[in-house]
Amino acid sequence: MYKWFTLPFIFIRDKMPSGPNRKYLVAFMIIFIWMAFFDKNRWITQWQLQRSIYQYEKEKKQLEKDIARTQIQSKNVQSDIEKFGRETYLMTKNDEDLFIIAVD
Repeated sequence: MYKWFTLPFIFIRDKMPSGPNRKYLVAFMIIFIWMAFFDKNRWITQWQLQRSIYQYEKEKKQLEKDIARTQIQSKNVQSDIEKFGRETYLMTKNDEDLFIIAVD
């Protein structure tokens, strides 16, 4: 079991360049692994946050379009409220008959 655990470390040690820059490379690798997997602000979390920001911005654009459409409808309703009630909610006056024609 000990050999199974140390084999990857021996492989990495053999592939690393030797010399005075080796300690900097080891320090960089340790920091890289720590930042990528163990830190509170790891890259996976940052990527998920960026994705959620993108979705919220997309939703914001859709809601802005809905607000603009609703404002236009509000102006139309305020200009002719009787027409809006008759067409949308099928409202009638007391002495009127309403015929609904269904088209298939």
